[in-house]
Amino acid sequence: MLLATCSSIASAEGWQLHGFGDISVKNDYVTPRGLVVTTEGVTVQVLNGLVAVSPGGVAFHAGTWVDINPGYSRADGNITAVNEFDYFFGVDFDIVPKLNVGVEYSEFISGQPSVAFKNEHNIEFHAKYKDSADKGYTINPYAKLFWAAWGKSSTVVLGKAGDTFDVEIGMVPTLKTGGITLSAPTWITVGPETYWGTGPNKDGNLGVFSTGLKVATPLPFAAGAGANIYAFAQYYNLINDALLTSKGILNSGANNRDHVVFGAGIGFGF
Repeated sequence: MLLATCSSIASAEGWQLHGFGDISVKNDYVTPRGLVVTTEGVTVQVLNGLVAVSPGGVAFHAGTWVDINPGYSRADGNITAVNEFDYFFGVDFDIVPKLNVGVEYSEFISGQPSVAFKNEHNIEFHAKYKDSADKGYTINPYAKLFWAAWGKSSTVVLGKAGDTFDVEIGMVPTLKTGGITLSAPTWITVGPETYWGTGPNKDGNLGVFSTGLKVATPLPFAAGAGANIYAFAQYYNLINDALLTSKGILNSGANNRDHVVFGAGIGFGF
């Protein structure tokens, strides 16, 4: 999942406590793994949580995320605007300067379990390289292993339910100029073909390719806190046919392999 945290640098005095949050409005909801969940109405997503940083720089975080879909499609079997609620907690730290590793547990909970997915329990591991902060342009490469550990539903509809995984390989090229920050989140997912589809729905080991552009600028805020507003567009190419089939199942037969999500939001932290 997308997690924006505050600084993980600990002070000499002891533990630090930070908070983070994000509210965004989008045209559609597409997961990082390429599942096109909604295309009708709008999508409102709310993230919030806390980070506790030890004197040694180990950061423990926990939070919640919710997806709300005003204008949801009844024709596709939806019965409420509350589409999904997730909670998560994890830990991360720098194993060497600039290289951060971590692990996070999350549970995906449907807002309409009688017609949608059953609870999905996941564990995600990451490694992220952080370029020098004093450089105007950074690449920020990373890798994530998303383990759909257990559950009675697939996280991409047609794949194996539990005990499967995919790997996200990406980067977030970022340019800071004046009061504007430009970033281009880009990634591709790979994994066992049964992650995306089983039986006749198997279609290789590639999942989705995505790239986009985000423009952010800071907002004046109270001392000790920060905020930014942003707008973005993110392109998805559904490489795996099982993802394309799942898109049609959830969205009245939609079958375009290319999909663009655009929106705006505000992020904040203290």
